[in-house]
Amino acid sequence: MRIRLITTLLIITVSLAVPGPAALAQSSEDDPARRAMERIDAAVGERAGAADRALAASKLVNESAEARKRGDPQQAIESLEKAEKIAAASGSFERSGLIDELLRLVAKEHAALSHGLAIYAAPPANPALASVIPKLALARYREYREPLGRILIEEKVPVELLAVALVESGFNPLALSPKGARGVWQFMPETAARYGLTVSATDDHRTHPEHSTRAAARYLRDLYRQFGDWKLALAAYNWGENKVQRVIDRTGIRDFDWLAQRGLLPLETRKYVLTVLALWSQIGSQKQ
Repeated sequence: MRIRLITTLLIITVSLAVPGPAALAQSSEDDPARRAMERIDAAVGERAGAADRALAASKLVNESAEARKRGDPQQAIESLEKAEKIAAASGSFERSGLIDELLRLVAKEHAALSHGLAIYAAPPANPALASVIPKLALARYREYREPLGRILIEEKVPVELLAVALVESGFNPLALSPKGARGVWQFMPETAARYGLTVSATDDHRTHPEHSTRAAARYLRDLYRQFGDWKLALAAYNWGENKVQRVIDRTGIRDFDWLAQRGLLPLETRKYVLTVLALWSQIGSQKQ
């Protein structure tokens, strides 16, 4: 009798001590350690996915380089555009170091391709935009032309300055140069901060098309006021206003063409200005 009573008490005690299914579910939900492990698992999965995307994009960049070397610029452009699309489609991946490294690779390959890409070389006098701009850049231009053009008009600068964004980045908000210039207008951090753009690891307004366009409009307007000429303003945008001003102060020449003819501006800057002006004329003709 005593043994049966003890056994009964043990069963009751055990049944009270062991939680039922509902209690187990509730305790797992309230378990901080379990929640932390779930968050870690999710983060690991996300990073692994980001790494896979970065690897796929880097392979495309390599394919672009190989196509360029064997003399197939169209294939090189297409592979590079696919790599850019992978970067643009990434979510929180955009804020990781992987995306920055990927964009540096893309920028490096863009630089290598630049002599063969029409967007980086002055086009003929009156071709259609579609014939001188890579397809992805043209698609972005069509997407951003109206909203960004309105901002330029509000800031009282020519809407044709969209040509600057075409040459700088092909309207890619994620474009990152090897030197650290970023976004549609390729702002360096110091200039971006000077014109009110937030630049930090978690919030970089250079990648925001509208914010960066307003800043670029104000910067270009200031350059025009400083030099009184759009050619010199564009040269300053590319080479730096202080460098252009020093050349003017030293020579007394305040004319882009004269400075260019005498080799007083870098070749890259001379080509840059001519390219922007050529695309400027195409954008202007589309307004007719």
